[in-house]
Parts: sequence; structure tokens; C-alpha cells
Amino acid sequence: MMTKTFSEIAGPFVLLLIFLFLSNHNLSPSFAWELSKHDSPDSSSYSSTQCSNQLSSPGGCLNQHLAKDNATLPNVLLIGVQKAGTSALSNWLKEVGGVCMSKVQPGEPSYYEKEAHYFDALPGEGHEYDFDHAKIYARRFAHCCADKIQLDEVSIMSNVLAMDATPETMLFPKRVRSTFDSVDPTGELAKRAKFIIILREPVSRELSWYNHCAHECRNQLQTKPICLSYPSQAWNSEMNRIRTFSEYMESVTLTNVHFVAEPDPTEQLCYREMNRGLYADILREWINLFDRQQILVLSQEELVSDEGSFLNHVNSFLGLNKYISDFHLKQVNIKDDGHK
Repeated sequence: MMTKTFSEIAGPFVLLLIFLFLSNHNLSPSFAWELSKHDSPDSSSYSSTQCSNQLSSPGGCLNQHLAKDNATLPNVLLIGVQKAGTSALSNWLKEVGGVCMSKVQPGEPSYYEKEAHYFDALPGEGHEYDFDHAKIYARRFAHCCADKIQLDEVSIMSNVLAMDATPETMLFPKRVRSTFDSVDPTGELAKRAKFIIILREPVSRELSWYNHCAHECRNQLQTKPICLSYPSQAWNSEMNRIRTFSEYMESVTLTNVHFVAEPDPTEQLCYREMNRGLYADILREWINLFDRQQILVLSQEELVSDEGSFLNHVNSFLGLNKYISDFHLKQVNIKDDGHK
């Protein structure tokens, strides 16, 4: 009996996913990379000075002068996508670029320093995207300003960068806009925020996410009879085992392939479950709510093939020191347990 190769098993589902993705959006396969390379601000057209002035102003750290009760919302959001290098970039921005991250609250896991998970709350978690809840979120970044007060320099205070790098935020642009507008109804604070998104070829991203879920599922099975939370996506409850990738594609990916509009966060709190690879529709939502110049679209392919160019885009967009590009990114979240 011959053993089927991975391509023989997963091939039909992969091809179907590509076909549905492209036909649903009438796009060429190179859409995401064309957008990131040709429609993003570059160092020649978007100077560091312009970006720094928009991120902050002499009025105060994290634009507190614009916010009610001097709330300290982050001025940089790394919104996605999952399995495209967000952890590596956020670590680099923190360790090399000096970007301030969220303060982990008692009882929270350490990764909440990178990912505050405010905008991707599930129904029943007590979130409402109004000013009262925005103040609680803002407290995570108050230390970013407090830590600088001792320097007593306006130039430093006005250029503080604070970042939330929760990749699930990509699905919730309305929640983000509602939060910023609740803190500053004039909309000026929202205009000064910066958003970074790293895109990855959809099928390879889906395979990487499956490997991540399967890895976490195996860890859970050491102490539990089944997989819970997001790793359950890789669990076949009927067969009582981890799904193969082809089963995952059929049961999870292809059932969520259609675009789902984000609900109004002021009317209902529903989790938006859809495939993260529908980049075109998701980016249109962000551009409808924020100015295009506030959004930097990057490519994971460029990160792998030309890290220097990738980091130069980030430096120019955030107004960082160009020389820090000499410090390389470190790979994180690599799952090498022999089951890929």
C-alpha cells in the first residue's frame, strides 16, 4: 500500500482555497505583495519628521492633551496577521527601537506585554467599546509616559511610541475607531495613530496556523482528554484525534472563506469569525475608517528575502533611527517538534 504525499492529500483543498479567494475578490495572486510594495509610504515620500509630528506633538506624551482624562492610548498598533512575523517585529521594536509595550496585569500571561487582546474580546467578557472601558485599556500604557517623566525633556516626551501588537485586531477596525473616538470625539487622536500589518501568502499562512494549533493541541492532550480554546480547531472530535491539514482545510478554512462584515461595536458584541486571508476586504474596511497614510502594509515575503528593506520601511514609517536596521530580527514562535 502506497503512502500518499502531503501534496496529494492537501493539494485539492489548497487549490480550491486559492480559487475561492481569487474569484471572490477578482484579484491577481500578487495583489497583497503589489499593495505592500507599491502602495505603502516609503522613505522618499514619507519622511521620519512627518511621521513623528503625526504620532505625537509637544502637547504631551501619547497625545494626552487630546484625550479625555489624559488617557494614554497606544499610538502604534501592529494589527496582524497571525503567523506572519508580528512577534519578531514587536520584539525588535521593543528591544532595538525602544518602543513601549503593554503592562501585564496580575494573573495575565506574559505575552500580554505584546498582545493586550482588548479589541478581540469575546461576547460575555464584559467589554464595551466606550470611554469607561477605553480608560481601562489606556492604563496598560500609562507607564510609557511615567517612565519618561524623570527625563524632563519635552522632545523625548512628545516622541514616545507605545504599541499593542495583537494580531487579531486586524478583524476589528470599527472597535478600534470607536475606542479612539470615545477618548477624543474630535477625531484628532485617531488621526495620529499608526497601524502596521504584515501580510503573508494566504495558503502558507493557513498551514502555519494549523501547525501552531496542532502543536498547542498536543501540549493540551498531555493533561486533558480533548483540545480546548483555539487549538480545538485542529481537533477531530468524531475521530478523537488531531485533524490532518486536509481535514482542517475542509472543516475550518473553507467553511469561513466568505467575507463577514464587522458588526457595529456600539450595538452588539459579536466575535467576527472569518478567514484571515481575505486581505482585500479587510484592508478596505481599515481604509474607510482611517487615512491610507496611517497604514503601513508589509509583506512577510520581503521580511524573509530582504530584511533590511523591510525594516527600513518600518523605520521610515515610525520615524525611528535608521541605523537600528543593522540589528536583525530574531525568529520566535518556531514550532519544531517533528510533527510538521
